[in-house]
Amino acid sequence: MPVYLIDQNRPSVFGARIPTIDDATMARYHSTIYDGCEFGCDYCTGWSMSMRSLTESVRMMPNIAMRAQAELATMHRDDVIGLIADSDPYQPAEPTYRRTRHVLQMCVEAQHPVVIMTKSPLVIQDIELIQQIYTDRFAMVIVTIISHNADVQSRFEHKSPSTDERLALIRQLKKYDIPVGVALQPLIPYVNDTDYALKRLLSMISDAGADYVYWDYLKILNSRHYQRINESLIWLGNYPPSYLRNLYGNDSEVNRVYRQERNHVLLQLCDSLQLPIRLPFTYFARRFSLERTVAYLLAQHASRDDLMGRDVLAAQGRDLAQRVWHGEWPLAVLQKHPSYPIFQPLLGDTPLGNV
Repeated sequence: MPVYLIDQNRPSVFGARIPTIDDATMARYHSTIYDGCEFGCDYCTGWSMSMRSLTESVRMMPNIAMRAQAELATMHRDDVIGLIADSDPYQPAEPTYRRTRHVLQMCVEAQHPVVIMTKSPLVIQDIELIQQIYTDRFAMVIVTIISHNADVQSRFEHKSPSTDERLALIRQLKKYDIPVGVALQPLIPYVNDTDYALKRLLSMISDAGADYVYWDYLKILNSRHYQRINESLIWLGNYPPSYLRNLYGNDSEVNRVYRQERNHVLLQLCDSLQLPIRLPFTYFARRFSLERTVAYLLAQHASRDDLMGRDVLAAQGRDLAQRVWHGEWPLAVLQKHPSYPIFQPLLGDTPLGNV
């Protein structure tokens, strides 16, 4: 059991604003409510950032509600706060210390948009606050899931809720009419990303009623993290010592060829299940400024191009999204974009900036 500490451990509740558009989560801030995590999942990059155990202590900010209130007052009204950093905002400390709830209460008062990423059913305890934020502005819950296989899930997440519990959480959240996404992360090569494993898990997620799914691959940040992943793999199968090194080399991410091939399979599976890979437009249309709304949609399309290996189109799409985000409206370009028919009704007679 960790030691709980309430102290001044960082200068800001929400941290620095992200300069790029995170179209997968829609967050402009990736905020850590708790420093340290009782779940301590073996793959977590948090293990690579400290010499001490990730689960040894959980540190919390004092007066977090007052500090959150002050920071919210200075933020752009459309900047979505993401409670989605390395530590889970609904880890076992939350029912006692209520740090996440205090922050959500401030977001309700400020009518500020929020997205929450968690693997814990404890999020239901704050469902009325989340509903209120969605009604007033925008809110979403993203549930992280690693595998349909109980052995794989328990090996890497032995202190976390099971996959079945998380699928039940998705069903429960959908009863409250808020957007619910699923993050498949991390995808570990040849462990939880085989064709069979992905088909099984995506079918279960679709049946549970998730609004969309996205994925990310295992990142290995340093030798200490590499060793931890290797030790976990030993419990699952006879993986040779060169297994990860052949796929990652000296990089933190799996090699591009492997990633593109898996992305292709994932896209095909999602399309066959009619499971979107980004939050559908209807959930966020008219909840943000026109610039932000259109920019999110353009960035989503660029991400699909990226997953399909269309590098040039993806780069052009991201550049276009950033231009619109900052108030430019190159209509001649926008009118040729595949997503134009989706957002065109929002334009109406709105006077646009740089056309």
